[in-house]
Amino acid sequence: MGLIELIINIYMLAFGIRLFMPAASPFSENPIQRGLYTATEPVLRPIRQVIMRGEPRFDWSPVFAILLLVVVQGMLTTVVMGVPFTVSMTSGLLDVFDFSVRVLAILFLGAFFISIESPFAFSQSGHMMHNIAHFFLAPIRRFTGYRIGRADVSALLGIVLLGVLHGMVFYQVGVLAAQAAGSAAGMILGSIVYLVDFIFDVLFIVILVRAVLSFFNPDTSNALFQMLILYSDPILEPIRRLLPTTYGIDFSPLIAILILRFIQVSLLPLLLRI
Repeated sequence: MGLIELIINIYMLAFGIRLFMPAASPFSENPIQRGLYTATEPVLRPIRQVIMRGEPRFDWSPVFAILLLVVVQGMLTTVVMGVPFTVSMTSGLLDVFDFSVRVLAILFLGAFFISIESPFAFSQSGHMMHNIAHFFLAPIRRFTGYRIGRADVSALLGIVLLGVLHGMVFYQVGVLAAQAAGSAAGMILGSIVYLVDFIFDVLFIVILVRAVLSFFNPDTSNALFQMLILYSDPILEPIRRLLPTTYGIDFSPLIAILILRFIQVSLLPLLLRI
């Protein structure tokens, strides 16, 4: 069941990304778009044949694909574990919501790094990520303003607002189920810390993977490696300026990981005690 749930979650992510990449096709220049199209189109095509499109220039089939996966996951949970279908469906929808919030938090962090001119910020992958993030951040940017070369405050506010929304939803679900623990404010603060903690976990993995790949002279034109650079260089570069390479060895990934872990283990828990 665990492997099936992992596959379902991966496909949910793929359909979610496809929703904001209607131009993906087998002829796309970006390899990520080509791979995404190949993986999702066999499912989306029959959905389009059954369900009419919404706006002429917007394809809603990925939304129906995600809902279909939630139903399938709920049915599997009911059959395998004997959980009532309504409970498993609610749990599935909450899992999708939680997963979507975490993905958007990472996307918004990428938008922030792009705004401070991270390397490869406007590569094909960076440009694609910037456009998707702008779809969500545009309302915030009307108030904060946005200009390339200046730190994008809207991206950071977006992460905080995601935490607020996450906390409010889970608190309300707990109230309806008569299982709410603590106050709404405490739940919201906990959700913000939860998102920040998740972001630190992702950055830890990104920096570690990049450090390992650096021993194999990776191709910098590779879209996935460019994403690793986009997310890791804004953290590594300030450390490199303070701690230059010694004997040809770059210690900045190690220092960055130690700093991230210190903040994650020592400082984040303090916020929950406020």
